[in-house]
Amino acid sequence: MRRVVIIGFQSAGLTAAATARMVDREAKVTVIERRMYATYHPCGLPFAIGGDVPHIRHLVEAASKLPGVDVHIGTEAKAIDTDAKIVEIQDRKTLRKGKVPYDSLVIATGSLPLRPPIPGSDLGNVFTLRTMRDGEEILAALPRANKALVVGGGPIGLEAAAALRESGLETTLVEMQPNVLPWMLDPDMSKAVLDQLSRVGILTILGKPVKEFRGEKKVSSVVVGEEEIQADLVVLCTGVKPDIELAVSAGVELGTLGVIKVDDHLRTNIPDVYAAGDCVESRCFLTKRPILSQLATTAIRMGKIAGANAAGGNEVFPGVLNTIVSSAYGLEIAATGLTTRNARDAGIKTIAGRIRTLNKPYFYPGAEPIIVKLIVKPKERRVIGGQVIGDGAAERVNMLAFAIKQNVTVDELARIEYCYAPPMSDCIEPLVVAAEAVLRRL
Repeated sequence: MRRVVIIGFQSAGLTAAATARMVDREAKVTVIERRMYATYHPCGLPFAIGGDVPHIRHLVEAASKLPGVDVHIGTEAKAIDTDAKIVEIQDRKTLRKGKVPYDSLVIATGSLPLRPPIPGSDLGNVFTLRTMRDGEEILAALPRANKALVVGGGPIGLEAAAALRESGLETTLVEMQPNVLPWMLDPDMSKAVLDQLSRVGILTILGKPVKEFRGEKKVSSVVVGEEEIQADLVVLCTGVKPDIELAVSAGVELGTLGVIKVDDHLRTNIPDVYAAGDCVESRCFLTKRPILSQLATTAIRMGKIAGANAAGGNEVFPGVLNTIVSSAYGLEIAATGLTTRNARDAGIKTIAGRIRTLNKPYFYPGAEPIIVKLIVKPKERRVIGGQVIGDGAAERVNMLAFAIKQNVTVDELARIEYCYAPPMSDCIEPLVVAAEAVLRRL
C-alpha cells in the first residue's frame, strides 16, 4: 500500500489529497496541517469584512471527510528526513511528537503575509489580511475606526478598500507603482478602475511610498511621500512570501525566484518529493520563463498534478497564464496572459486593440459599459493576452485563457459563434468587437 503524505491543507494540499486517492484507491493518504481548523478561503476575507459574506466563519470549510484520507489538524511538520522518508510532527495542543513515514511526499505549505519593514508597522490597528485571525481582528476594530488606509493596489488591496468603504469608513488606497493592479492591467485599462474608486469616494495615491506609521499605541496617521494622512485603521495588502523554511531545511532546491523549484511533473530535486501551490515556482505558458503564480486556481491545478503523480501518475503541468479576476466596489476586472509591459520585458513584439461597448443592447434596462483589450503577436496573429473590465469580465477572460492555450489567432476569435438575447448579451460579442479592432491594425 502506497503511503502519500501531504504537508498543508489549503487549496493545493486539499486537492492533492483528493486526487491521490482517486488515482490510487488503495493508497493511504495522510495530511498534516498546523492550523487549528480545516481549509478556509482567504480570498473571501474582504467580502466578509464588507458584509457580503454574512459571517466570517462561513469561510472555514467543515472538517474534511475525504474517504481514505487521514487529516491531522493542529499538527506541525517539524522536519523531513528525506533519507529515511519520514516526516517528524508535533501536536500543537498536547506537544506530543510523532513520525509519519511516506513513500511519496507533497509539500504544499503555501505562503505567509508579507509585512514590509516600515517604521511603526507594529502599532495597533495595523493589520495584514491573510488569515482568519486577521479578518476577525479587522472586524473587531471597525466599530471604533473612522479613517482607513490600505497599502497595496493589487486585487486584495482593491477589495479591502472597497470593503472598508462599504463599512462606512473614509478610505485611502496607496500604491507605490504609478497604476493600480500594475501586474494585471495596462495603464490605459487601470484608468477605468481609478474612475470607479473615485466615484465611490475612495481616495487613491499612486507612485508614492509609505514611509512611516505614526501613533502612540495605535496608528493615528501615515506618512505617504511627504504627506501625513490621518488614519486609525491600516490594512497591509503588500503581497505574500512563500512558506519554504521546512522545505529548505530538508534540502529542497529553490529556483531563481526564491521559491521551490520543480520540473513539469512538479517533482523537486529530492526523489519522491513533490511540491504545489504558493510555495512553488511556476512557468509562464507563453514565455516559458519562471514566474510566481500565487493564486488559488493555480494551487488547485498544481495540487491535482502533484497529487496524481505522488500516487503513481505521470501528469504534466503546462504552465500558467495567471488568469485572475477582482472587483472594485462592484466593478468586475479580469485579465489573462501577458500585458503589453510583460510582453515587452520578454522581448515580444505586440499589437493591441481596445474597445468600449455595452454588455447588453442599448435599449435593454441595465446595459452597462464593458471595456476589452486584446494583445496579439502580429507575426503569428496569436492572441497572447486579454483584459476585460465590466459585467461578465470573468467569463470572457476564462474564454480567452482557453483560446490562448489553444493557440487561437485573432482571426479565429473574430469569427467565434456566440449567443444573443437582450437580457443577457448584445448581438455582437465584445470579444469579437475587440478582435476586429486588432485586425484593422494588422
